[in-house]
Amino acid sequence: MNFKYILLDVSEGIATITFNRPEKLNALFPDMRVEIRSALESVDADDKVRVIIFTGAGRGFCAGADVGNVMGGAEMAEDEPKRALYLQPVATSRLLEVIRKINKPTICAINGVVAGSGMCLALTCDILLASDKATYRVAFTRMGMPPRDSLSYLLPMRIGTHQALELVYTNRLIDAGEMERIGLVNKIVPHDELIKTARELAKSMFQIAPLSLAMAKKVIYQGVSNADVETKIALSELAVKHLETTEDQREAQQSFVEKRQPKYKGK
Repeated sequence: MNFKYILLDVSEGIATITFNRPEKLNALFPDMRVEIRSALESVDADDKVRVIIFTGAGRGFCAGADVGNVMGGAEMAEDEPKRALYLQPVATSRLLEVIRKINKPTICAINGVVAGSGMCLALTCDILLASDKATYRVAFTRMGMPPRDSLSYLLPMRIGTHQALELVYTNRLIDAGEMERIGLVNKIVPHDELIKTARELAKSMFQIAPLSLAMAKKVIYQGVSNADVETKIALSELAVKHLETTEDQREAQQSFVEKRQPKYKGK
């Protein structure tokens, strides 16, 4: 299976999906999301694959959505069949649901910069490891939006409401040490040992039967979710749709692309 925007390696019972747009800090856009989904479908159907690792090429894990791509109008495909595929919820915003519901353990190896939807993807994984070079910022609020793509649910569940609100309100950049201190990731690893450590962790899971792992994953996520995750996501998307009608949201995106300070009007 050939991909343009990701790399897929399957060896020793471990599938490693590497986001491969290093020049864009592996920012997401529909073609890439579709490829990730296709890779997941492939490894989920492969009985030889026991664990899935996500990581990024270059100095970024995933900088979120490719804002320039979206604002430039390139996010929609030119041909109708491909356009229809983009519009399928599972191929775009529901990619996170695909990752969460896959029957195999997932490890996120955060190798560098992570922001916005990139952290949503990371938090959807079962275990998070991070390089000592990793950094994170929320990013959504800087773009004039509330947390979306399930971050409003996943971030406070991971680090608590008050820590989450501070990061959302300030959009400040935090380093790997703080990511570990507040519980955003399970463990910080020396940069050059990140993938090795992730693979060792994956192999340690081989002692557990695959069906046991799948069921354990299912019941744990059901246990911590006392309300429907899709409802939480739907609420955040309603907020997004409202803000998309405002001048400040347009100014946030435009100033970001133009690399200048935004001038908000409160409307």
